[in-house]
Amino acid sequence: MEYRVNVCETAPQAVLRIPLEIRPDLLSDGIVSGMDRLAEVAEKAGLVASGAPTITFHRELPSEESIVVDFGLPIEAAPALGPSSGAELVIQPQSLVARTCHRGSYAEIDAGYRALREWLRQEGYRPIGPPTEAYLIGPDEVSDPRLLITEIRIPVAPAPSIAVHLDTGFDEAVEATRNALREHGFGVVTEFDLQAALRERAGEHIEEYVILGACNPQLAGRALDADREAGLLLPCNVVVRADETGVVVEAADPDLLVHVMARPELAPVAAEARRMLAAALSDLTHPAAAAG
Repeated sequence: MEYRVNVCETAPQAVLRIPLEIRPDLLSDGIVSGMDRLAEVAEKAGLVASGAPTITFHRELPSEESIVVDFGLPIEAAPALGPSSGAELVIQPQSLVARTCHRGSYAEIDAGYRALREWLRQEGYRPIGPPTEAYLIGPDEVSDPRLLITEIRIPVAPAPSIAVHLDTGFDEAVEATRNALREHGFGVVTEFDLQAALRERAGEHIEEYVILGACNPQLAGRALDADREAGLLLPCNVVVRADETGVVVEAADPDLLVHVMARPELAPVAAEARRMLAAALSDLTHPAAAAG
């Protein structure tokens, strides 16, 4: 199935919210039961629905055990909810969300989540909240799972980094990153193995994680000429870390750092540094073009 993803800004809305328990092995039954409960509470309170029912997952759905999720129903405000309803009226603020639609059985909906997360990674967005599923056509309406339509929404924000994803080994990715940075005029002045440091000094275990400090002497000189406090931004950190599908290489966005520090005089240098870092990271995904 092809998944089309877009980003939109949602308007503030009143939502009837009920926390209920569902089981992954009885997912359709749990969704229908939750929808029935929403409809029952809304009717008793005299509420009018203004959108499709939803579920928000505050943690990943486990394979066996049950979890509590938030069933939601957009409504026109003016409730008369009693404490025995187990529900509450919340006002969801305006937010930026990435969304896509899954058509078919819930057993295959993971493909929609994977497509959405891959799109976020490629387009420079990061998740900032739990995912929500809106049941545009739910199991309370059709019995054939092929007719189900579910919209997946994830709150997002622009990523504060320039990033690429590599399908390669970790050590190979670190070496390739060093070389790409050097090819584009950056010296690797520091290298910190965070995984090893945490294991040795704190007894903590994380994924493979290396931080490279990259510095271009010409850009550094221009930045210091403009503002001596520019040294606070040096060197530029480039992170190489393993994830569940390969290796992520990401560099702090110089434009964003300059904006945070409110140093507009550094903007031209930051823009040039960003262009050079983006070119270096792009070479990692197009090694043949870089070599040519």
